[in-house]
Amino acid sequence: MRPLALSLAALALLLPAAAPALAEETVKEEDWARSRGFRLGVEADVLVSTIEANLPRREAASGGGTSAGGEASSFAASFAAVAQIPLFAGLHLDAELPFAYGSSQARPPDSAVGDAATVAPELEGFFFGNPSIGLHYVASVFPTLMVIGGLSASIPVTQDPSDDTAAAAAAALAVRGYFDAQRTLLEHVPLRARGGVELRPIEAFYVRSDLVAMFAIPTADGETEVFIEHASEAELRSLGGFGVGARLQAAFPLTRTDKVVLAAEPFVGVEPPTSGLYFRAGLLVALDEPLGFGLEQGKLATVRVALGGKF
Repeated sequence: MRPLALSLAALALLLPAAAPALAEETVKEEDWARSRGFRLGVEADVLVSTIEANLPRREAASGGGTSAGGEASSFAASFAAVAQIPLFAGLHLDAELPFAYGSSQARPPDSAVGDAATVAPELEGFFFGNPSIGLHYVASVFPTLMVIGGLSASIPVTQDPSDDTAAAAAAALAVRGYFDAQRTLLEHVPLRARGGVELRPIEAFYVRSDLVAMFAIPTADGETEVFIEHASEAELRSLGGFGVGARLQAAFPLTRTDKVVLAAEPFVGVEPPTSGLYFRAGLLVALDEPLGFGLEQGKLATVRVALGGKF
């Protein structure tokens, strides 16, 4: 718990430092964009049921990088406290504090269902993920078009993980369709570069698209991990802030056996025009093998919830 306490203390010190800038901020026409303004919130991602698929081996969570030969039954739930703090002009500070629970039970190839002699003991654990800190800049090309660019780094606070923690991290890595791998990739220093756009062609229609490249440098034995992420989403939103939309994402874990993971997420949400509480709930469904199709038994379907405030 000491790394968690230190990270929370650092975040608490950053918030007062940003207060003068926040006090000078006024509501601007461009503040419809999600990447602008002061936001604090929490995110939760919970699997609907266990995944029965060839997930990466337990040691892959700490740098093995290959797939298991046998099938595994895995469950995970991940959580994160997130902050976006405006500094000056379009520059923002980003921070996140993730933690997760996961479990995994491996079965060798061709083992009979219910054969206790061939089923490995279940490994499970609750662990603190990699806190991240970064900056992003939002440029207003037009009042209806924002261009975003940013960099971030994550701190691997969990070193020499136990078998339970490694298994939990391997399961948690899949819960978001291999997106945001920096949160639960153990014994690596993840470095991320992000670019994206936000578009509002008409007042009730919002489009967002992001492209992220992540290079994770090992702190122990293991290899550098490379992930590419792309996501696009469209949302229809009423004047009161209630919205419905859909998201399509593709993760490319280039150093893993499964080189692409496709997923879709229908969602509903509430986003206040200025300050207030925001909420979003969606169902992330994997589309391709081995994690999809997500609505089938034993495949990846994740309930995603985000709740927080705009200030």
